[in-house]
Amino acid sequence: MSPEATMDLNQSETVWDVLHLPASLHVPSPLNVPHAWLLLGPTGSGKRSTATAMAAAFNCPRLTGVGCGVCSTCTRIITGRHPDLHLIAPEGQVISVEMIRNVVIPEAARSPFESRRKVFVIEEAERMHPSAQNALLKTLEEPPEDTIIILVCDQEDELLETVRSRCRVVHFQRIQCEAIQEILEAEGAEASVASLAARISDGDINRARSFALEPAAQSRHRLFAGVPARLTSSLEALDAAAEIVTEAATAVKGRSEEQKQEVVDLAAALGEGRGTASARASLAKRHKRELRRLETEVLNEALWTMASWYRDVLAARRSTTEAITNVDLRPDVVRWAAAEDPDDRSLIAAVHRCAVTPGALWRNANPSLAVEAALVELASIVPPPQEHPVD
Repeated sequence: MSPEATMDLNQSETVWDVLHLPASLHVPSPLNVPHAWLLLGPTGSGKRSTATAMAAAFNCPRLTGVGCGVCSTCTRIITGRHPDLHLIAPEGQVISVEMIRNVVIPEAARSPFESRRKVFVIEEAERMHPSAQNALLKTLEEPPEDTIIILVCDQEDELLETVRSRCRVVHFQRIQCEAIQEILEAEGAEASVASLAARISDGDINRARSFALEPAAQSRHRLFAGVPARLTSSLEALDAAAEIVTEAATAVKGRSEEQKQEVVDLAAALGEGRGTASARASLAKRHKRELRRLETEVLNEALWTMASWYRDVLAARRSTTEAITNVDLRPDVVRWAAAEDPDDRSLIAAVHRCAVTPGALWRNANPSLAVEAALVELASIVPPPQEHPVD
């Protein structure tokens, strides 16, 4: 397999600059590309967007090797509406061996519906069960010549060496705050919004982009960042948990409406005939996974935002206010830091509680109960500082 490469969004003005991968990674032609890729790097470093853009570049009819980004093929692949792009993601905790054997392998053996290449993007590939990884080996080693498989992975150690060795490996770097701000401004965000988005993103371009470009995400951030101050009792905690769950449901409903249009668009593009039933079924399954993933992501966003608040208070107590993430709420952070309670030990426990709850969500726990339990516990260990009247 070809030598490893490194991609770094810190060196690009826009995301699309980095997404011209066939040229950047010394691929001689979109007609002659490695059939198996492994994109490695931290969450939000651009791997997922890069994978779909690679699929576009490999199938762009202009044969430039970089993908024009504007033709029908490119735009449908980038938006996930192309019948030859297959997105595979965990259902529950893992990607099962049944998913690989019953979906990926047989579909990979079929000819592309309309483009040169059929592309499979396996997200969170580290969550493939070992038996699923072993089942995929033969397809990685001897794939159909018109099939490309792209593994997107945060944790390389969770992949079998036999899987890694069969892939062209591309390493991604965590994106610096300044680079994220430049990317967002290039995409149309106001400078002040881009700056705040970059600051609260913790190097995650997806989180930053969502905040900068979606008013609903900004509204959620304000709600979630305000939760710690509301946790004065178990009843208040339950009310706050209900609002968080409602926010997740609202996001899911909005995405569900968008999915209806995608179904219409796919039907118009495919018509009737060979492969249409399979394409529609694949889209329906992807939509179901998307909604479950979105719900979990919004709930995790709430927990991450709350954890960042507690970390900010700890930072402010050490006179490192420049390290505060939630710069828009600096006065409130400083006020908490000046109070005796909650103490540092309680704040650290709160950060830990916020960090472990997402695991329960991924294990298919009841989302409402998981969030309620977390917030009730937080109310007991980190109640907000008491307001003292001014004499």
